[in-house]
Amino acid sequence: MTPTDILNPIHYQEVRQPLLQASTLPSWCYTSQVFYQREVDKIFNHGWHFVGREDELPNPGDFLTYDGIGGPAIIIRNESKEINAFFNTCRHRGMRLLEGSGSIKHIVCPYHSWVYSCEGALVRTPGMKGVHDFEKESYSLLPLKLDSWGGFLFIRYSDDGPELKDWLGDMPDFFRNYSPQLLRCVRRKSFDVQCNWKLLIENALETYHTGTVHQSTLGRQQSHPKATAGEWSCLFVYVDGKKTLSILPNSTQTLPINPDLSKEQQRGTFFTNIYPCTQFVFAPDSMWWLAIQPQSPTRSRLEVGSCFTESTIATPDFQQTVQSYFERWDTATAEDNAICEAQQIGQSVQARPPGRFAEEEHLVHELAIWTLDRILD
Repeated sequence: MTPTDILNPIHYQEVRQPLLQASTLPSWCYTSQVFYQREVDKIFNHGWHFVGREDELPNPGDFLTYDGIGGPAIIIRNESKEINAFFNTCRHRGMRLLEGSGSIKHIVCPYHSWVYSCEGALVRTPGMKGVHDFEKESYSLLPLKLDSWGGFLFIRYSDDGPELKDWLGDMPDFFRNYSPQLLRCVRRKSFDVQCNWKLLIENALETYHTGTVHQSTLGRQQSHPKATAGEWSCLFVYVDGKKTLSILPNSTQTLPINPDLSKEQQRGTFFTNIYPCTQFVFAPDSMWWLAIQPQSPTRSRLEVGSCFTESTIATPDFQQTVQSYFERWDTATAEDNAICEAQQIGQSVQARPPGRFAEEEHLVHELAIWTLDRILD
């Protein structure tokens, strides 16, 4: 199939049918460089990308890095205690400046020792005295658009595009009772997953697979979608008679339930997708995220973060009890990653006609249509 054929809307008419009449995306949507590049150009270069939390950068000089599809980024708190985002590239020869996370007084290029302040200004350039028409003021770090909600930090690569408040729509109001500004990140884990980004987020948006993939661990779960406004979707997940989904069914150690939640909020867990592929999960006793960073048509980076409120972290037995939560997340993530990698292998059979959506794949169908709306002419 030619590049022009891949982007021909006629191939996706069946995807756009109502859920129980619709077909799934063709296999090439998960393997084609042409389809992937169109996603980069039309979706990832213009949308908002979750990069971390403000509480991960408590002091001046604290930083974290983000390897997004639009280029590597530095998120750093400056001496005025403001948080800024810059491209993670030296203005001299394009060297990557920082790795991972940490705390620094200045940003020093590891190649030729150009030095930048935490505000992004170029302050030292050894060996550049004799260079004609060179002014340090013209070579500051390249800034990125940064905004936040509830302590969650987002960047946007393009100069123009929707504001974060418009992108999130009614999400901040929807989760107001959870007081996200009081959350603190207690752990991050990263995974390289050999699959297309859509497979990871699709798997996270349905409970259809839980009785099979997680049969002996999480077990079967029930769900139904919630109405949303903005560039996000939401699935309410629950198991009748179960107090929390944040631990494995055989675990008995739990942390306090948020007393400010409604009865429905205390009964289940909300699995979201901030389009295109960031999942915030709000549970009665915890919050976690899946931040998916596409690397190629068949490879993704997955960041899993774990959050609790300050009051929960202050409980005397927190360090012991939280291990039950880590066990649940580590177990489920390993199972989900493995099944997505196996699914990616199956996508290589280009002769396979598209499948059909099940009743529980409502949000997977929504994501497919959302994607097609943005990449097709």
